[in-house]
Amino acid sequence: MESGWIVVWVRRFLCLVCGHTMNRLPDWLHPWRWYAGTVIIEALYRHLILQESAGSIGARFGRPEGATEWRSLRRWRKQLLISPTLWGWLGPRLGAANPAVNRDEGRIYLERLLAEGGHVVRSGILAVEELSTSVRKTLRDLVHNRKTAWPLKHFLSGTLSAGLQARLCRSIPTEKDSGPGPP
Repeated sequence: MESGWIVVWVRRFLCLVCGHTMNRLPDWLHPWRWYAGTVIIEALYRHLILQESAGSIGARFGRPEGATEWRSLRRWRKQLLISPTLWGWLGPRLGAANPAVNRDEGRIYLERLLAEGGHVVRSGILAVEELSTSVRKTLRDLVHNRKTAWPLKHFLSGTLSAGLQARLCRSIPTEKDSGPGPP
């Protein structure tokens, strides 16, 4: 397996009301994670549903051959549908209020997430090949900030009100003025 860096261009949006920025990521990339969303879910699928060992899963994704433990699996299981950085925005709707304390509860959370993406959970290695489509459906057309995610349709372009337009003109940096805050 090859390893290296991949440069991903991410679209950023500025909220004209509060001034915060948000990102629109590709639907295969999960916010604030080293691994892509499909890798996280495939690793959890292998661990929680197919009952593969952490060592064999880790080796599949480039971890050292002799490693018998992969702490990320346990962390991902606990954070799935709870953490804002691991599909937490879906947790309340899918009935996940607390971290998964064991593999059985983690499997239930994972099955709920996959069902949200239209995936029918089956045992067997062939089902792993279909995970990518389901994961991408759960991440498609979302805008993220550090706490939550919203459907992109909430941010459709429109016209600005006159008062907001005047405020924006005063706060945008120019050659003569760097704006209200640090550059």
